[in-house]
Amino acid sequence: MSKDSIKYFFKRPNEISAEILDQIQNLIKRGGSVGTAWLKENLEDAFLVGYATHRGKVVGSVTHKRPKKKYREKIESATGLNLSGYLERGYTTVDPKYRFQDIADVLIKGLIKRSPGKKIYVTISMANIPPLKLTYKNRMFLAAKFTNPRTGQEIGVFTNQDISC
Repeated sequence: MSKDSIKYFFKRPNEISAEILDQIQNLIKRGGSVGTAWLKENLEDAFLVGYATHRGKVVGSVTHKRPKKKYREKIESATGLNLSGYLERGYTTVDPKYRFQDIADVLIKGLIKRSPGKKIYVTISMANIPPLKLTYKNRMFLAAKFTNPRTGQEIGVFTNQDISC
C-alpha cells in the first residue's frame, strides 16, 4: 500500500455520513486509550473532524472538539489554566496496521490549517512518547501538568499558544 492511496478528509460532523461516523467511533473504541462515555455526542458536536481512509475504510482520525464544560473545569482546577474558548484536540487514533505512515501528523496539520485563529489544547500522558513527539512537532507548548487521580499518570496539557510565561 502506498501513502498515495490514503485519502484525507476534514469535515464538520453534519457533513459526515452515519456510516463513516460509526467507523470513526469504532476505531477510537478499539484504540482503547480514551474514555468513550461521551464519544458519539462529542463527535456530533465537534468543531471539525479529520479522518483518513484506505479503500473506503477509516484508518485514522483526529478531532477538534468542543470540550464539555465539566471536563474543562476539572483540568483548569488541576492546573490553574484558563481553557475557556479553547477547542480540544482529541480522539487521535490510527489503525495499528497503518501506523508509521504519518497519518496522524497529516490529520493534525490539516485540522490546524482549517482552524485558523482557534485556540487549541490537548492532554497527553507524559509517558506516551509517540504522541508527545507529534505534539511538539506540530508546535504545541507544554502549558501545565497534573496527575490524573483515577490512573495516577502524569498528564501534560499542551496548547498552540505559549502561555507558560
